[in-house]
Amino acid sequence: MKLETNFIMELIETVDPVKTVGNKLLELWMNIAEEENEIIKYYYKGEEKIRDFEEFVLKSYWEFYDFLAKACSKEKDVFQLYLDATIVIMDGMSIRESVLLFKLLKDKGYNVKHKLNFSAIPSDTEFFREKINKSMSDFSQINNPENIRLTGDEKFIWSYFPDVMLDKIKIGHTVISSLEEMYKVIEKIVLEILAKIRAERIVISSDHGYIRTEAGFVFSVPEQAKRKLQQIFGSKRYVKMNDLDVKYLKDEGYIKEFNGYYLAKSRYLWPVPGKYSTYIHGGLSLMECFVPVLEVEK
Repeated sequence: MKLETNFIMELIETVDPVKTVGNKLLELWMNIAEEENEIIKYYYKGEEKIRDFEEFVLKSYWEFYDFLAKACSKEKDVFQLYLDATIVIMDGMSIRESVLLFKLLKDKGYNVKHKLNFSAIPSDTEFFREKINKSMSDFSQINNPENIRLTGDEKFIWSYFPDVMLDKIKIGHTVISSLEEMYKVIEKIVLEILAKIRAERIVISSDHGYIRTEAGFVFSVPEQAKRKLQQIFGSKRYVKMNDLDVKYLKDEGYIKEFNGYYLAKSRYLWPVPGKYSTYIHGGLSLMECFVPVLEVEK
């Protein structure tokens, strides 16, 4: 993809490359949402553009992933940033979905802002919960979109959607209808929360995003790297830093080590035996680690 000269110059000159890349990532998705009214065209056209954008970042600015990992580790979470708001965590929701929600809520007359924050490292729910230092008992939980029980006074809400849907979508199943269905469930849950919660300010965020594993959306690796990644990681995108032979993978730039873990970097992916998830997370990539923050005022 062609990037504007002013963005490239800003990336070269900035003291905060993570903010610069994050803002561009969000801008790209916003532009695609304005161009495409059909959800499926939005998802596919957006994924193609973001894949190319991440390839540009990966090849031209290899240090960026070090900065991204540090931002994930050090930046304040939404619970520290929004002490006066009701906070909703949509498990596994990515910027793809939040941009569609942003557009919908604006059309419905809400005062809404779209910002970004970061997942934990690894980009997985378990590590996010450790980062925010809260147990699930602190949250009102939504595990059935057809039966959302809220009093209206909730402070913290955790929706298990869309992640439980993402986990069930496997290679070989219909991706198109599943994506549409997934977004419709997210939309239903968010609109019902906004209708029921009495707080004037509601912040909707996520614990992590995800990458798509279909051909054309990931970066392939040569045979030697594929075998090594299969041996070390299996079907996961992170493993503990034990006594593992990862020198080749580190030297070739396929993984990063951070916070006691080896993380698959960017959109590098390798095949695993059997059916595997179409949408995965846990590594260090733009769409896993940048998470959306929607500030909604009634």
